[in-house]
Amino acid sequence: MNFTRGTIKSSPYVGVFCTVTEEIALAPHSALPKEVQTLEQQLGVSVIRANIGNSSLLGVLSRGLGRKIAASSIIEDIEVSGLESQGIEVLKLGGFTSTGNLIALNRNGGIASPLIDDEGLDELKGFFGIKFERMKVADNDLAGASLTVTNKGLIAHPNIREKEFERVQKILKVGGRTTTANYGDLFVGNSVIANTKGAIAGQNTSGIELSKIDEGLSGE
Repeated sequence: MNFTRGTIKSSPYVGVFCTVTEEIALAPHSALPKEVQTLEQQLGVSVIRANIGNSSLLGVLSRGLGRKIAASSIIEDIEVSGLESQGIEVLKLGGFTSTGNLIALNRNGGIASPLIDDEGLDELKGFFGIKFERMKVADNDLAGASLTVTNKGLIAHPNIREKEFERVQKILKVGGRTTTANYGDLFVGNSVIANTKGAIAGQNTSGIELSKIDEGLSGE
């Protein structure tokens, strides 16, 4: 598994600005060429430059699986068309802005914020073809920001309750561990992007944090 520290838009909060799946990464138009190269080399993905709602906060506003992306309700039609022209299926999740902060998923299952209503949950299930369950993570509603998930492992907000963590692992059918990133950021989804081929942690991540992240994403 490829592992490195990095930035997107010169920010260590790589998960705020980028959405990653096994096949693609959505990166802002303003991402630096060397950052795009790191995404390609470390994660083995095709990088697609995009905006959502004229914003570069792609990780906050979207979450994906394969070549499918669930996006914020603020995504514009021209942005949807741009993604579709590159072979991406897009679900515009009505009524929700920070979609990427609200869901976490892999091929085995998904976790949705309690803020997502029945209609939204049904849309997610139908679009991704997996079962979603609502739950809090570390007593907050931001499942996507509190977790970084792959088909192999996961890392979680360090304040997650033991029963919550057990449930997360059961839903996603992978092992993992708790950690911080970026020298103390509790919301690991904002600071680490990953798939089964590699991971990029924010530039400020300590050596101890890197070791824990590696362990969690390896499913140990």
